[in-house]
Amino acid sequence: MSQAELGRRSFVGFASLTAAAVTASRVLAAGEAAASNEIVCDVAIVGAGLSGLRAAMALDARGVDVAVLEARDRVGGRLLTVQPHPEDTSVFIDHGGQWVSVGQERLTALAGELGVALFPTWGGGGTVDWRKGHRSTYSSQFPKYWSSDDEAQTLAAVEKLESMAKTVPLDTPWTAPDAAHWDFQPFSEWVAANVSSPHAQALVDRGVTGVFNSGPGPLSLLAALFVTRSAQDLIRHFHPLGADQRFVGGAQQLATKMAARLNGKVFTNAYVYQINHNAGGVEVVTNRITVRARRAILTLPPALAGRIRFDPPLPASRDHLTQSTPMGWVIKVHCIYPTRFWRDAGLSGGVTSDEGAIRTTADNSPPSGSPGILVGFIEGAAARQLAPAPLSARRAAAIGDFVRYFGGEATSPTDYFEYSWGDDPFARGAYGGYWTQGLWTTYGPDLRTPIGALHWAGAETSPEWNGKMEGAVQSGERAAAEVLQAM
Repeated sequence: MSQAELGRRSFVGFASLTAAAVTASRVLAAGEAAASNEIVCDVAIVGAGLSGLRAAMALDARGVDVAVLEARDRVGGRLLTVQPHPEDTSVFIDHGGQWVSVGQERLTALAGELGVALFPTWGGGGTVDWRKGHRSTYSSQFPKYWSSDDEAQTLAAVEKLESMAKTVPLDTPWTAPDAAHWDFQPFSEWVAANVSSPHAQALVDRGVTGVFNSGPGPLSLLAALFVTRSAQDLIRHFHPLGADQRFVGGAQQLATKMAARLNGKVFTNAYVYQINHNAGGVEVVTNRITVRARRAILTLPPALAGRIRFDPPLPASRDHLTQSTPMGWVIKVHCIYPTRFWRDAGLSGGVTSDEGAIRTTADNSPPSGSPGILVGFIEGAAARQLAPAPLSARRAAAIGDFVRYFGGEATSPTDYFEYSWGDDPFARGAYGGYWTQGLWTTYGPDLRTPIGALHWAGAETSPEWNGKMEGAVQSGERAAAEVLQAM
């Protein structure tokens, strides 16, 4: 039967998986199943990113037969590591997630289990600040030109936001005492009303929105408070517990090592376009294989999960949730230089800026410190404007910004790399799903609630460290436990 016919056929006769079918799922090898274009297993998992693979490993360890379906030709999802010089595996570039923060215990435990080492991210030295066409540097918490009032307003706003955030339950943000009011008030409006200093406004906004600043619209105040407590960007900036770390060799190897341990149960180039489901089981239809299982875990961002055709259709509230959670947009740029020349000038490689395509940078050099690698982020509106431009135009804009910040030595990198997550057909954005006004109080309960045999995971679903790698790992473990209890 062709895949098109599989997609069109009715779900009659799939009221439940028989004991014989379940037994067959434990016997039929993946290679044998692929030959017939049909696999029978206990749990189908859509997406081979951190959350999907972590869920698969947890279930596999309990003797549950799984099949992981990935649309790309690789595993890792929004983790993507490349080696610019294949002959030197010590040099790597992370186009996707990369930083590990203090307190991200499940992520570091997973790395330890997989034998992936960590190293402190490069830091120390001055930060370049660009404001209104003027360049300066600073090494303290605030730029030198800030007034005492700028600093006082910032600290007061941080204290107030942290206090408000403590009233927002991470599992159920929509039940916060002031949720109804906060969810329809833009965060930017709150900042404007409570912080008069433009310098303080910019720092507070960046500290709260963090990885969500690449989205197409403003966060609600409720979403901002949830992010403050969950993703912790603001908290870690003003109450640092230690330096961030990175993975030696890059973050994507977490996914490749998990996939290897699953021993043939991960199927790439398998784009899921239809899921038939009822109380007895699921049928997951891809462009090349069909998986019949007792349950399914979907790990895609809400906006992408909404592209799958479900039969019967999902509840309208779940569809509305996917329509209300757009993706942000980031183009991640790396320039490689013979040396870390910025270090010689006493600079950390970090930047704060109010103009340009790139307004945030970091030293992304490998553990040895050689070669020197600067990473820059083209985010939000700048990414949407530059993505259609020729590569040469983006390269010129990015290098021009590096030169403004770090001087003439940045003019001629030996290599230039970029990755536009908005143009990735199976991501359609980064850093992740974006919480629009009214989403939490209207559709929040639909984000993680199972629908029959369908379960939801992914960084966007995690109460803690939402939008981060740690959140993705936690969500995979939660979904696996949820499935085990249901089974």
